[in-house]
Amino acid sequence: MSDRKPRLAMVSIGIRRDLLTPLVHFTRLELRHFYKQAVYGDLTRADFDSTLHHYTSPLDLYRQLAQATPDVIQSVEPFSFYTQPFLWACLNAARKTRAALVVVTFENRPLDIRFGRPRAALLRRALASLFTRANKIIVLNNGAYENVLRCGAERDKVARAMWGTWGVEMHEFFPRASRPPDAPLTVLFVGRLHHEKGVFVLLDAFAHIRQKHDDLRLIMLGDGPARADLSVEIKRRELADSIELMGTVKNREVPNFFRRADVFCAPSVTTPKWAEQVGVSALQAMASGVPIVTTRSGAIPEYVPDGVAGILVDENDSIQLANALLALLDNPERARALGQAGRAFAMTHYDARANVAQGERMILDMLEHA
Repeated sequence: MSDRKPRLAMVSIGIRRDLLTPLVHFTRLELRHFYKQAVYGDLTRADFDSTLHHYTSPLDLYRQLAQATPDVIQSVEPFSFYTQPFLWACLNAARKTRAALVVVTFENRPLDIRFGRPRAALLRRALASLFTRANKIIVLNNGAYENVLRCGAERDKVARAMWGTWGVEMHEFFPRASRPPDAPLTVLFVGRLHHEKGVFVLLDAFAHIRQKHDDLRLIMLGDGPARADLSVEIKRRELADSIELMGTVKNREVPNFFRRADVFCAPSVTTPKWAEQVGVSALQAMASGVPIVTTRSGAIPEYVPDGVAGILVDENDSIQLANALLALLDNPERARALGQAGRAFAMTHYDARANVAQGERMILDMLEHA
């Protein structure tokens, strides 16, 4: 009897540190991770271990997967026209090697809205055979579940799991020991500087709050297409002395910013083509014991329990956002209670080590019953 671990070929388009580091917790599957690009440039030489394999094209991916002789292939996001060639490279490699096929999706926008009805119908037809061949389909939110079913996937193949976005490394993201008595009140934003992330709604809310808290600080981590316009608007409102645009910050440094924050704010706004699919920074805030003010965009209500870890408000409403922020900034005891409850919730639901172990059990059970 062979005691060889089943070999999992995990395929990604882009990799980044917070999604890569949890993979060290795989112990029951032999991991081979194939990627096309490092998205944020925040990986060091030490992060590129022997499990990582770079591919350059769909054909190169197919050849590498076939040579790896995996027992399981986890493919790329299916609900994208860009990923289709790589998706079919995974499917054909699974056919050639007779590997089990696992499809993972985050896409929660209705396809008719996301792509328009003609293109959505074309994509559904193309994916029908993929979902028929798949042994397991993993979804990360309710919208993705509905999209999968509308392609004709069998319900008993579909599972909800923290896969790909594994959660949070609890030894990196943890609450501060105590609040420095002379520290200014600080609101933290982490994400792309883009209209859909609600950065201008946050700016409106912050300007309103500053009328009451003139020592309040707003720290914004991230970069994006709205940065120039945001900088102009900050100067126009004479808020440059209280808002820090930090730009892209290495993932290793992000926990320190959470430990400086009194409230975390994620004011995301749904658009026809996008809504929050998970909201990793909110999970990191919970793990760090920081209370959250966020919106009901996409899957946020599925991941952030309203009234437990923070306050959820309507999208694109700067007054609601400001009032929710003030409700925590003016009531440190309530903020502390939400932060502690958020940490406990994250420990139960978003511990990356535990979620990797759960994912391994799911794959092994799938192989046993294949």
